[in-house]
Amino acid sequence: MKKIALLAVVAGALVMSSCNNSEKKDTTATDSAKTVGEHVDAAIADLKNAEENARLKAEQAKKDLDEAIAKGDKAAEEKARVASEEANTAWEKTKDALRNAGEDVKEGLKDAKDATVDATNTAVDKTKDAAKNVAEGTKKVANDVATGTKEAAKDVKDASKKVGDDISRKAKNVGEALKN
Repeated sequence: MKKIALLAVVAGALVMSSCNNSEKKDTTATDSAKTVGEHVDAAIADLKNAEENARLKAEQAKKDLDEAIAKGDKAAEEKARVASEEANTAWEKTKDALRNAGEDVKEGLKDAKDATVDATNTAVDKTKDAAKNVAEGTKKVANDVATGTKEAAKDVKDASKKVGDDISRKAKNVGEALKN
């Protein structure tokens, strides 16, 4: 309920401040490229303007009340008192909205910071896991290559021995055949 009331006050403050702005700007493609920070800054500036306008209206209402009291006009005094109370209430609500907006911005920035830290930590963890997986994969490939090289060397050794034995046997056969 408080947030709805705050939203209504902020909306009212923005409407009040926009009514006092006589300068209208044409929007261009570059206007839509504002950052979130620029939007927040603009909203806070609008709230500050609304707060200043509400303060000025409250001061004027107070002056009107003082004048009505000085003249002794009870009807004017009652109207001025009601107007002064309404202006003061509007001013207080605007100040509260400005304070609440500041707190909301502070919380939003804290949440954004926390989300950024969490995302960074997750990325770091995933990078570490990926690096570990690459290291383990490289180690496995190196072991497989070493094992394969040892087996190939053994096969070459066995084949060389067999070829040597075959040559030796054939040479012996040739030698015997020459004797005969």
